Amino acid sequence: MRKLFVLPAILLIFFFAGCKKSDNVDSTSKNIYTIAVLADNHYMDPSLLIQDGPAFQDYLVTNGKLLAASDAILQEAIYELIHATPKPDLVLIPGDLTKDGELVGHVSVHLYLQQLIQAGIKVRVIVGNHDLYNPHSYQYNGATKTRFQNIGPDEFRTIYSDCGYSDALYTDPYSLSYVSEPLPNLWLLSIDCCKYDNLNDSIYAAGAIRPGTMKWILDRLAEADEKGKTVFGMMHHGIVEQFTGKHVTFPGFMVDNYPDVSTQLMNAGLKIMFTGHFHASDIVEQRSGNKVLYDIETGSIVVSPSSYRLITYIQDSSLILTTKRITNVNYSGIPTSQTFPQYAESLSRIAADTLFTTSLISQQIPISAAWHISDCMGTALMAHVAGDEDKALEDTTFVGQTARQYGASSWLPGYCDYLWTDLVPSDNSLTIQLKSGNSFK
Repeated sequence: MRKLFVLPAILLIFFFAGCKKSDNVDSTSKNIYTIAVLADNHYMDPSLLIQDGPAFQDYLVTNGKLLAASDAILQEAIYELIHATPKPDLVLIPGDLTKDGELVGHVSVHLYLQQLIQAGIKVRVIVGNHDLYNPHSYQYNGATKTRFQNIGPDEFRTIYSDCGYSDALYTDPYSLSYVSEPLPNLWLLSIDCCKYDNLNDSIYAAGAIRPGTMKWILDRLAEADEKGKTVFGMMHHGIVEQFTGKHVTFPGFMVDNYPDVSTQLMNAGLKIMFTGHFHASDIVEQRSGNKVLYDIETGSIVVSPSSYRLITYIQDSSLILTTKRITNVNYSGIPTSQTFPQYAESLSRIAADTLFTTSLISQQIPISAAWHISDCMGTALMAHVAGDEDKALEDTTFVGQTARQYGASSWLPGYCDYLWTDLVPSDNSLTIQLKSGNSFK
């Protein structure tokens, strides 16, 4: 059995890290809809950065997110969605709407989402691990940082009232989970799987579905089956492992007890779950007999390659998934010698290399060795995040030489191999047949 490299949890956090009236659904004969997925926006309101300096740069060291550019990136994403052809009928956001749960950030995000709503696009959100009671909600000014007001679950529900909660068919009494019907005969099961409290000054990367919430979910799925509804799920954390050993190598990015959670949901009839959290464009499947569950993870718009998804939904029949990348951002911080994709990739790669090097040094690996090893690790991670990894592009000779030279033979080749191995099905372009559960590129 291969030994796995495990990153310290604190570094992982920074890198990625009732019954009511139904929606006013379109009752016409239309049966083809467009759904967009924006995941992990990590929006940082410009007012939180009075002046760049050591305080903010210390936060960014292993972060990998384009936080200072997040306002410009979200503006571009909203513009692209409103002007897309066809224009989306529905936008899903599976958590981490803000940098660190700042009240001013949530209010600003909602103002952007109102642009979509005013353009006739429905929006549905669910909470991510960065969004509530976050102790890293700071305003930065040169060398100093000042705690800024964050929010809890009640404020989240109020701010995003018109993004799912006010039109919910059902709300879970144990969490922020809810069921809505944003499109005809389609129930969206939005699941709050995050850990948060206002007592401990900490952020939790890991997630869990509360026992009462799981029973509530299974009851809703049983009811949907009785009523002949199609159901899609949306939650922040992954429920099917995107690459071998992910739950060990990157602890906190799968929901707790994910094999049991995914099996229960699959056996209850759920076939589609939209997730985020790891910032990768990746799709994996779990099968048992004639049952199947797809975990459709969407990348982050503030992490290279700044991707989101556009999906054609043929009612009760199929999903045709495509992946879009933001390439044009009006942000003054981009060097004139670089395009936005080049700028984003360079910052993400620097953060990844620093993350891995810092972790390796903390495990008593010499700094010279750590830099060489982190180069292999960062290349593999960036390939996975982009999706549709091409194993033929992995420089196995270089990885092997580095592993032998710097004493990492027991785990480095395996680590890179796992990230370079793209589990079925395809990640960035895929058609899923909802009745049979089969898929093809």
